[in-house]
Amino acid sequence: MKINEPGVLPTSEFFIHTPNEFSRKYLFTIHFAGRYDCDTDYLIERTFHDYYLILKVIHGQLRLEYDQQTFLVNANELLLFDCRIPHKYYATTQITFEYIHFKGNASKELYEMITQLYSPVIPLLNDIEIMKSIDTILSMLEHQRVSDTKVSYEIHKILSLLLEQNQSSSSISNLKEVIAYIDENSEKPLNIHDLAHLASLSIYHFSRKFKKFTGLSPHEYVIVKRLTRAKSLLKNTEFSINKISEMVGFSSPSHFIATFKKHTHMTPKEFRDFRF
Repeated sequence: MKINEPGVLPTSEFFIHTPNEFSRKYLFTIHFAGRYDCDTDYLIERTFHDYYLILKVIHGQLRLEYDQQTFLVNANELLLFDCRIPHKYYATTQITFEYIHFKGNASKELYEMITQLYSPVIPLLNDIEIMKSIDTILSMLEHQRVSDTKVSYEIHKILSLLLEQNQSSSSISNLKEVIAYIDENSEKPLNIHDLAHLASLSIYHFSRKFKKFTGLSPHEYVIVKRLTRAKSLLKNTEFSINKISEMVGFSSPSHFIATFKKHTHMTPKEFRDFRF
Protein backbone atom coordinates (compact mmCIF):
# COMPACT_ATOMS: atom_id res chain seq x y z
CA MET A 1 0.00 0.00 0.00
CA LYS A 2 1.40 3.38 -1.01
CA ILE A 3 1.38 6.29 1.43
CA ASN A 4 0.23 9.84 0.85
CA GLU A 5 1.86 11.61 3.80
CA PRO A 6 4.20 14.62 3.95
CA GLY A 7 7.83 13.59 3.66
CA VAL A 8 7.12 9.96 2.68
CA LEU A 9 8.64 9.22 -0.73
CA PRO A 10 6.87 7.14 -3.43
CA THR A 11 9.26 4.19 -2.96
CA SER A 12 7.83 3.58 0.53
CA GLU A 13 5.46 0.75 1.45
CA PHE A 14 2.86 0.52 4.20
CA PHE A 15 1.18 -2.67 5.47
CA ILE A 16 -1.92 -3.32 7.59
CA HIS A 17 -2.80 -6.61 9.24
CA THR A 18 -5.77 -7.70 11.36
CA PRO A 19 -4.90 -10.67 13.60
CA ASN A 20 -7.56 -13.20 14.47
CA GLU A 21 -9.21 -13.34 17.90
CA PHE A 22 -7.04 -16.15 19.22
CA SER A 23 -3.86 -14.32 18.23
CA ARG A 24 -5.03 -11.06 19.79
CA LYS A 25 -5.69 -12.89 23.05
CA TYR A 26 -2.63 -15.13 23.32
CA LEU A 27 0.15 -14.06 20.91
CA PHE A 28 2.31 -11.12 19.99
CA THR A 29 0.50 -9.44 17.14
CA ILE A 30 1.41 -6.98 14.40
CA HIS A 31 -1.04 -4.36 13.16
CA PHE A 32 0.91 -1.82 11.10
CA ALA A 33 4.34 -2.00 9.48
CA GLY A 34 6.32 -0.49 6.66
CA ARG A 35 9.48 0.29 4.78
CA TYR A 36 9.82 4.05 4.43
CA ASP A 37 12.05 6.34 2.43
CA CYS A 38 11.53 9.90 3.69
CA ASP A 39 12.86 13.39 3.30
CA THR A 40 13.10 16.01 6.05
CA ASP A 41 9.37 16.83 5.83
CA TYR A 42 8.57 13.53 7.53
CA LEU A 43 7.07 14.04 11.01
CA ILE A 44 4.85 11.96 13.29
CA GLU A 45 3.29 13.48 16.41
CA ARG A 46 0.80 11.61 18.60
CA THR A 47 -0.64 11.83 22.08
CA PHE A 48 -1.72 8.18 22.09
CA HIS A 49 -1.33 5.16 19.82
CA ASP A 50 -2.18 1.81 21.39
CA TYR A 51 0.91 -0.09 20.24
CA TYR A 52 4.60 -0.58 20.84
CA LEU A 53 6.95 0.51 18.08
CA ILE A 54 10.10 -1.18 16.80
CA LEU A 55 11.86 1.01 14.23
CA LYS A 56 15.19 0.17 12.58
CA VAL A 57 17.07 3.01 10.86
CA ILE A 58 18.82 1.75 7.71
CA HIS A 59 20.47 5.06 6.89
CA GLY A 60 19.97 8.68 7.85
CA GLN A 61 18.89 10.03 11.21
CA LEU A 62 15.65 10.32 13.17
CA ARG A 63 14.97 12.55 16.16
CA LEU A 64 12.58 11.37 18.89
CA GLU A 65 10.93 13.60 21.49
CA TYR A 66 9.57 11.28 24.15
CA ASP A 67 8.88 11.40 27.87
CA GLN A 68 10.29 14.95 28.12
CA GLN A 69 13.59 13.86 26.53
CA THR A 70 15.14 14.06 23.07
CA PHE A 71 16.95 11.15 21.39
CA LEU A 72 18.79 10.79 18.09
CA VAL A 73 18.46 7.50 16.20
CA ASN A 74 21.20 6.77 13.67
CA ALA A 75 21.85 4.04 11.13
CA ASN A 76 22.12 0.57 12.68
CA GLU A 77 20.29 1.63 15.80
CA LEU A 78 16.88 0.43 16.89
CA LEU A 79 14.09 2.53 18.35
CA LEU A 80 11.73 0.85 20.82
CA PHE A 81 9.06 2.71 22.77
CA ASP A 82 5.49 2.68 24.05
CA CYS A 83 3.35 4.75 21.67
CA ARG A 84 0.70 5.24 24.37
CA ILE A 85 2.98 7.90 25.83
CA PRO A 86 2.87 11.24 23.93
CA HIS A 87 5.67 11.33 21.37
CA LYS A 88 7.03 13.05 18.31
CA TYR A 89 9.63 11.80 15.83
CA TYR A 90 10.88 13.26 12.59
CA ALA A 91 13.63 12.97 9.99
CA THR A 92 16.63 15.26 10.39
CA THR A 93 18.13 14.00 7.11
CA GLN A 94 16.85 11.93 4.21
CA ILE A 95 16.18 8.59 5.86
CA THR A 96 15.30 4.96 5.21
CA PHE A 97 13.79 2.86 7.98
CA GLU A 98 11.67 -0.21 8.65
CA TYR A 99 9.13 -0.44 11.46
CA ILE A 100 6.47 -2.57 13.05
CA HIS A 101 3.70 -1.67 15.50
CA PHE A 102 2.95 -4.60 17.77
CA LYS A 103 1.15 -5.52 20.99
CA GLY A 104 -0.26 -8.52 22.84
CA ASN A 105 1.02 -11.43 24.89
CA ALA A 106 3.80 -10.32 27.27
CA SER A 107 4.59 -7.12 25.36
CA LYS A 108 4.30 -4.89 28.41
CA GLU A 109 6.44 -7.11 30.63
CA LEU A 110 9.20 -7.65 28.07
CA TYR A 111 9.16 -3.99 27.06
CA GLU A 112 9.63 -2.94 30.69
CA MET A 113 12.52 -5.39 31.12
CA ILE A 114 14.24 -4.00 28.04
CA THR A 115 13.70 -0.34 28.96
CA GLN A 116 15.31 -0.96 32.34
CA LEU A 117 18.48 -1.76 30.39
CA TYR A 118 18.36 0.80 27.59
CA SER A 119 17.04 4.18 26.54
CA PRO A 120 14.50 4.01 23.67
CA VAL A 121 17.52 3.99 21.33
CA ILE A 122 19.27 0.62 21.32
CA PRO A 123 22.63 -0.13 19.67
CA LEU A 124 22.47 -3.45 17.90
CA LEU A 125 24.91 -6.29 18.62
CA ASN A 126 22.65 -8.98 17.14
CA ASP A 127 21.92 -6.87 14.08
CA ILE A 128 21.77 -9.70 11.54
CA GLU A 129 19.32 -11.86 13.48
CA ILE A 130 17.09 -8.93 14.37
CA MET A 131 17.06 -7.72 10.77
CA LYS A 132 16.18 -11.25 9.60
CA SER A 133 13.17 -11.28 11.91
CA ILE A 134 12.01 -7.83 10.78
CA ASP A 135 12.49 -8.83 7.14
CA THR A 136 10.54 -12.06 7.69
CA ILE A 137 7.58 -10.13 9.12
CA LEU A 138 7.64 -7.52 6.35
CA SER A 139 7.95 -10.22 3.67
CA MET A 140 4.86 -12.02 4.99
CA LEU A 141 2.92 -8.76 4.92
CA GLU A 142 4.19 -7.82 1.47
CA HIS A 143 3.13 -11.15 -0.02
CA GLN A 144 -0.11 -11.25 2.00
CA ARG A 145 0.80 -14.59 3.54
CA VAL A 146 0.81 -13.70 7.21
CA SER A 147 1.01 -16.46 9.80
CA ASP A 148 0.06 -14.98 13.16
CA THR A 149 2.00 -17.68 15.01
CA LYS A 150 5.11 -17.00 12.89
CA VAL A 151 4.74 -13.25 13.47
CA SER A 152 4.46 -13.87 17.21
CA TYR A 153 7.58 -16.03 17.13
CA GLU A 154 9.59 -13.38 15.27
CA ILE A 155 8.51 -10.55 17.60
CA HIS A 156 9.39 -12.67 20.62
CA LYS A 157 12.75 -13.43 19.01
CA ILE A 158 13.51 -9.73 18.49
CA LEU A 159 12.66 -8.85 22.07
CA SER A 160 14.62 -11.82 23.40
CA LEU A 161 17.68 -10.87 21.35
CA LEU A 162 17.56 -7.36 22.78
CA LEU A 163 17.60 -8.80 26.29
CA GLU A 164 20.28 -11.34 25.36
CA GLN A 165 22.62 -8.80 23.80
CA ASN A 166 22.62 -6.78 27.03
CA GLN A 167 23.49 -9.90 28.98
CA SER A 168 26.27 -10.67 26.49
CA SER A 169 27.56 -7.13 26.72
CA SER A 170 27.47 -7.30 30.52
CA SER A 171 29.28 -10.64 30.48
CA ILE A 172 32.03 -9.25 28.25
CA SER A 173 32.41 -6.23 30.51
CA ASN A 174 32.64 -8.51 33.54
CA LEU A 175 35.17 -10.76 31.80
CA LYS A 176 37.34 -7.75 31.01
CA GLU A 177 37.28 -6.84 34.69
CA VAL A 178 38.36 -10.37 35.61
CA ILE A 179 41.18 -10.29 33.05
CA ALA A 180 42.38 -6.94 34.41
CA TYR A 181 42.23 -8.39 37.92
CA ILE A 182 44.29 -11.44 36.87
CA ASP A 183 46.82 -9.22 35.08
CA GLU A 184 47.33 -7.17 38.24
CA ASN A 185 47.34 -10.11 40.67
CA SER A 186 48.74 -13.06 38.75
CA GLU A 187 51.37 -13.69 41.45
CA LYS A 188 48.67 -14.21 44.09
CA PRO A 189 46.73 -17.43 44.75
CA LEU A 190 43.78 -17.34 42.35
CA ASN A 191 40.95 -19.86 42.26
CA ILE A 192 38.22 -20.27 39.72
CA HIS A 193 35.43 -19.91 42.28
CA ASP A 194 36.54 -16.37 43.18
CA LEU A 195 37.08 -15.40 39.54
CA ALA A 196 33.64 -16.67 38.54
CA HIS A 197 32.11 -14.75 41.43
CA LEU A 198 33.89 -11.61 40.26
CA ALA A 199 32.35 -12.13 36.80
CA SER A 200 28.89 -12.74 38.32
CA LEU A 201 28.73 -16.12 36.58
CA SER A 202 28.55 -19.74 37.61
CA ILE A 203 31.87 -21.61 37.40
CA TYR A 204 30.56 -23.56 34.39
CA HIS A 205 29.46 -20.50 32.41
CA PHE A 206 32.49 -18.46 33.48
CA SER A 207 34.89 -21.14 32.22
CA ARG A 208 33.10 -21.42 28.88
CA LYS A 209 32.78 -17.68 28.31
CA PHE A 210 36.35 -16.99 29.42
CA LYS A 211 37.79 -19.53 26.98
CA LYS A 212 35.60 -18.27 24.17
CA PHE A 213 36.74 -14.69 24.85
CA THR A 214 40.48 -15.32 25.38
CA GLY A 215 41.13 -18.67 23.69
CA LEU A 216 42.48 -20.00 27.01
CA SER A 217 40.97 -21.54 30.10
CA PRO A 218 41.22 -19.35 33.24
CA HIS A 219 43.99 -21.61 34.57
CA GLU A 220 45.92 -21.47 31.28
CA TYR A 221 45.59 -17.67 31.19
CA VAL A 222 47.01 -17.33 34.72
CA ILE A 223 49.94 -19.65 33.84
CA VAL A 224 50.73 -17.65 30.68
CA LYS A 225 50.72 -14.41 32.69
CA ARG A 226 53.05 -15.88 35.32
CA LEU A 227 55.44 -17.28 32.73
CA THR A 228 55.51 -14.00 30.80
CA ARG A 229 56.54 -12.17 33.98
CA ALA A 230 59.04 -14.92 34.83
CA LYS A 231 60.72 -14.53 31.44
CA SER A 232 61.11 -10.81 32.02
CA LEU A 233 62.61 -11.38 35.48
CA LEU A 234 64.98 -14.06 34.19
CA LYS A 235 66.32 -11.76 31.49
CA ASN A 236 66.33 -8.45 33.36
CA THR A 237 67.20 -9.29 36.97
CA GLU A 238 69.67 -11.43 38.90
CA PHE A 239 67.05 -12.95 41.21
CA SER A 240 67.50 -16.67 41.78
CA ILE A 241 65.18 -19.10 40.04
CA ASN A 242 63.69 -20.03 43.42
CA LYS A 243 62.99 -16.37 44.15
CA ILE A 244 61.41 -15.77 40.72
CA SER A 245 59.25 -18.84 41.21
CA GLU A 246 57.91 -17.31 44.42
CA MET A 247 57.56 -13.80 42.92
CA VAL A 248 55.39 -14.91 40.01
CA GLY A 249 53.11 -17.12 42.11
CA PHE A 250 54.16 -20.75 41.70
CA SER A 251 53.68 -23.04 44.68
CA SER A 252 57.20 -24.45 44.47
CA PRO A 253 60.38 -24.12 42.38
CA SER A 254 59.90 -27.63 41.02
CA HIS A 255 56.40 -26.76 39.79
CA PHE A 256 57.73 -23.58 38.23
CA ILE A 257 60.57 -25.36 36.43
CA ALA A 258 58.31 -28.14 35.13
CA THR A 259 55.66 -25.70 33.91
CA PHE A 260 58.24 -23.38 32.34
CA LYS A 261 59.85 -26.28 30.43
CA LYS A 262 56.46 -27.59 29.30
CA HIS A 263 55.59 -24.25 27.70
CA THR A 264 59.00 -23.10 26.40
CA HIS A 265 60.88 -26.38 25.92
CA MET A 266 63.65 -24.89 28.04
CA THR A 267 64.36 -24.80 31.75
CA PRO A 268 64.42 -21.35 33.39
CA LYS A 269 68.23 -21.54 33.57
CA GLU A 270 68.50 -22.45 29.89
CA PHE A 271 66.18 -19.57 29.03
CA ARG A 272 68.25 -17.13 31.11
CA ASP A 273 71.51 -18.27 29.50
CA PHE A 274 70.15 -18.41 25.95
CA ARG A 275 71.18 -15.50 23.68
CA PHE A 276 68.15 -14.42 21.66
